[in-house]
Amino acid sequence: MRAALLLIGSLFLLQGMSFGQAQRRVMVESFTQASCPPCASQNPGFNQLVFNNWDKVVLLKYQTSWPGYDPMNEQNPTEVAARVSYYGVTGVPNVHIDGTLDAGTSGSVTVSQINNAYNVSTPLEMELTHQLSANLDSIFIQGVVRNISDTEFGPANTVLHVAIMEQELIFPEPPGSTNELDFYSVMRKMLPNANGTAMAPIAAGDSLVFAFSVPLPDYIYNYAQVGAVAFVQTNGSKQIHQAAVSEAPGMLEGYADVALDLASQGPAGLCEYELTPAVEITNATATEVTDMEIALSINGGAPVSQTWSGTLAEGQSTTITFDQQTVSPGATNVSFDLVSVNGAADINSLNQLITSETFYTLNDAPVGTEIAQGFETTPNLAIPANTLLIKDAAREFGVVNQSYLQGIGATVPGAVGGFAASAKSIMVDFYNWADVGDQANMIFEKIDLSNSPEPILAFEHAYAQYPFSSFNTADRLTVSVSENCGQTWTTVWDQAGAELATRTPVTSFFVPSASQWAADTVDLSAFAEAAELLVRFTAVTDYGNNLYVDNINVLNVVSSVDEPGLLAGKVFAYPNPASDLVNIDFQLAESSRLDISIFDISGKLVQTLVGGEQYAAGAHKVLWQPQQSGLFLIRLATEQGAVTKRMTVVR
Repeated sequence: MRAALLLIGSLFLLQGMSFGQAQRRVMVESFTQASCPPCASQNPGFNQLVFNNWDKVVLLKYQTSWPGYDPMNEQNPTEVAARVSYYGVTGVPNVHIDGTLDAGTSGSVTVSQINNAYNVSTPLEMELTHQLSANLDSIFIQGVVRNISDTEFGPANTVLHVAIMEQELIFPEPPGSTNELDFYSVMRKMLPNANGTAMAPIAAGDSLVFAFSVPLPDYIYNYAQVGAVAFVQTNGSKQIHQAAVSEAPGMLEGYADVALDLASQGPAGLCEYELTPAVEITNATATEVTDMEIALSINGGAPVSQTWSGTLAEGQSTTITFDQQTVSPGATNVSFDLVSVNGAADINSLNQLITSETFYTLNDAPVGTEIAQGFETTPNLAIPANTLLIKDAAREFGVVNQSYLQGIGATVPGAVGGFAASAKSIMVDFYNWADVGDQANMIFEKIDLSNSPEPILAFEHAYAQYPFSSFNTADRLTVSVSENCGQTWTTVWDQAGAELATRTPVTSFFVPSASQWAADTVDLSAFAEAAELLVRFTAVTDYGNNLYVDNINVLNVVSSVDEPGLLAGKVFAYPNPASDLVNIDFQLAESSRLDISIFDISGKLVQTLVGGEQYAAGAHKVLWQPQQSGLFLIRLATEQGAVTKRMTVVR
């Protein structure tokens, strides 16, 4: 925004003036947030108290950056942060009255506090007005501060604060993670900034006139709700001497307001590619709509506009349809922009908040015969090769490494790949994912298992629950597969809460150490020789603690079983062939001593990986780093039997 134009002058009004004290308007500054549960529970009562005393107060609310997401803060975080710092606010909700009274939470504010402040005399009178430009892109604010006392008003370091606000914002859906929909007197821009404008002393009987003519921020939600607030404050004491408000008109005559709803017909399935973009438009005011211009953009490309003409009375709707598109595999974002209504700007975007949607498709043909994904070459938070990420935010399901986690303030014990053996893994940020029940999906492109009679899925994970006083959270990870491009899915692995956890519950942001990983192996023999198979990892949040997933492999293994004994099920060694690292996954029916030995093809012992160590019942993983190429035998022996696997190493 360009610099505001400020005009300050003095009017000498001594003649015929009687000196005295003015009636104070109490300045109430509220710090709140759209994702703050205490705010959502306390603000309705606080708002009603303010409405009941509307003629006594001037209200201005600052939407803070914590504890969660708030779009109103993201639109102007700097000036909100300046007022937070000015008062030393450390928690929300929080209310300050006339600058000097920290009234505590919004639920703690009383009528007596307002009345007491209202009855404090002040030498200043204030008036404030505002107007919007005809095309709704600028605002003109003008006001006057009068010293009606018989002495000079000139406390040191006194400033004039002026703010653009939106008086009533009623969202159709909660903008944060609580159920709060209604937000009042929201600060949108301070003029010229949060420092205000230094004031010279005002002589007895004199007036200070001020004016701002500035562009409106492009993030205004409802032009009919734009108003202005001004107040005089001494920085040393933080005392606010007087305040004024120019209220929003509530409706702008002659301007139209329409609601926009998405109506596109997306691809019929993950392997279909026909898309017909469309929007439904409804007239939300008594002003008749006779023409509109809508712009369509695909994946951020150049917009294509379409005009509509006709007659829409209040409450009537029409659907505007664009030409059918053939999309490519991957994520396709379709966004719409309401360019104009009746040749002018639409006054209210709160009924047009959702203007884009994303459609997801996959390649129709398999991309290979196996999955071998360790995420090492994937940039942080980027989409891994041959995958589709269906999610709402990057941090919900993204690739991370040690430096990334350190950059967001986490304590990191070391490398964050599986068992700390590699640099990267997928992190599911349940710690900050507050929308309980929401899910994100990572789907791998089709693979062809036609020549895989014994396929397995192997991966590694680390997870911690978040403890509350009466329960621990139960975030969930589910793995499912599909043989018909996602028309139906079969769950093959599903764990949540304590079953998923690899360490005890913890309240701090969880980053695993090497010992806090688990190896997981899933028998996919039910899908052996499938011509196509999709694999999907689904994370469901319970607002708990973080989950990490690494080294996802789907491959064929050939069992060579001698006398399995306690080695329940199959023993898996992969990848095969291998180059620099071999995973040996096995499961014991009960606790036993175990030997794992590597032999060359002649039967000569090459290396002992495990020598008589005691292993508990359950699933385990051992890693082997071969030093040379060749054909090897991996032998696992318990007290009751043994299993031998063949492995080819190519270095």
